[in-house]
Amino acid sequence: MNILIVDDEAPARFALRRALTQSNYRILEAADGQTALQVIRSEHPDLVFLDLQMPGLGGLEVLRQWGSQIPSVEIIVLTASDNVAAAVECIRLGASDFVTKPYEVEQVRAIARRVAQRLMLQQQVADLQGQLELQQACGSLIGVSRPMRRLYEQMKKAARSSSDLLIRGETGTGKELIAREMHRLSDRAGGPFVAVNTAAIPESLTESELFGHVRGAFTGADSNRTGVFEQADGGTLFLDEIGDMPLAAQTKMLRVLQERVIQPVGAPRTLPVNVRIISATHQDLESAMADGGFRADLFYRLKGVELHVPPLRSRREDILVLAHHFLERCAMDTGTQRPELTSDSVDVLLTHSWPGNVRELEQSIQRATTMCDGNCIRPADLGLSHNALTHDENPFSQYIGLPLTEARNLVVEALERSLITSALDRAAGNISEAARQLGMHRQSLQQKLAQLGIRNR
Repeated sequence: MNILIVDDEAPARFALRRALTQSNYRILEAADGQTALQVIRSEHPDLVFLDLQMPGLGGLEVLRQWGSQIPSVEIIVLTASDNVAAAVECIRLGASDFVTKPYEVEQVRAIARRVAQRLMLQQQVADLQGQLELQQACGSLIGVSRPMRRLYEQMKKAARSSSDLLIRGETGTGKELIAREMHRLSDRAGGPFVAVNTAAIPESLTESELFGHVRGAFTGADSNRTGVFEQADGGTLFLDEIGDMPLAAQTKMLRVLQERVIQPVGAPRTLPVNVRIISATHQDLESAMADGGFRADLFYRLKGVELHVPPLRSRREDILVLAHHFLERCAMDTGTQRPELTSDSVDVLLTHSWPGNVRELEQSIQRATTMCDGNCIRPADLGLSHNALTHDENPFSQYIGLPLTEARNLVVEALERSLITSALDRAAGNISEAARQLGMHRQSLQQKLAQLGIRNR
């Protein structure tokens, strides 16, 4: 917290600084009103102790020029006078409180503590509000972990763009769900959303499926057919498993992305289309390009904006959140009471490596609600194979597949969380002692606890 002391008397500034330096605040000083205004504009202090009686530009004039402009800053007026009218005028001009000299040291310390607490609460509320807005903005997606919050933020930014989008992630991570959310968040939300799995289209029918055909274009073409590009005109076309698209179709796709026109099979003329392309793949497209299985020029056209969906093993905070969501949905679908997970079942869910990601978790919960006896889900009901994390695994395996910067941030966060909680346990919850063990200031540790969402027992 930045504190500005404004007083023309050096001993008075020294005394106030000495009273406040014990709490690791950043103390700024000004010997006159004009300097105070310059410091206020450049340093944006959180708390100002302002002497009322100063030669030249006095406290009242400082308040008149600045006080109401930044209402979030606390201004405490200090004066040797107990003039009530002056106090009322100071409050009217934006001061928060009025302290008469000589003051008690504990009085100014209490004011500083109150302001610091308010700032911390404001930051916590802002963080929670930001998380809530992100969650609401990506409403059908479920996850409160840091990787998901980062994904929500990226989605919000990408939704404002008209660029084509490439979603990359393992099977079962919810790439189509993200594509639908991107459509909903975009200015194309009023248009159609058309999804097609390119891996499921026979190679001989790929061109007809994508671009359509006219009657008589080939044997069996008994009528005109509208392709998915034309169906999605004015909206979004989602091309799933784009890495499995045949090379011949890739060439035609490239032309569409470049010119935004299509030519149905057998048609004499081209048709303009206005679509945003969202493609998705679980494949390593860079390796496919190196092997000649995927066109490099198409790859760079598709990845106007790129999103990486984190695997479930790298967002373990979300496993139980998702499990309870699926339990609630199953109960609503069947009209029965929601079963509860036993502690052993929770352990199994949290230690499973989830190669099938969220889809595998959903299927396990659906199976468990069908197979469980009574109102408790036991490990056997989940039907999971012995595919659990082991101590012999690469300790960083959960971060494989993530961008390096994101993976590094997650590793650092996990390390900080572990070290801080261990220090708090050793210190029996005493924050000052835990901060001493960690070699950091108490206030810095408190900020880190709020940032990481760690509750001190």
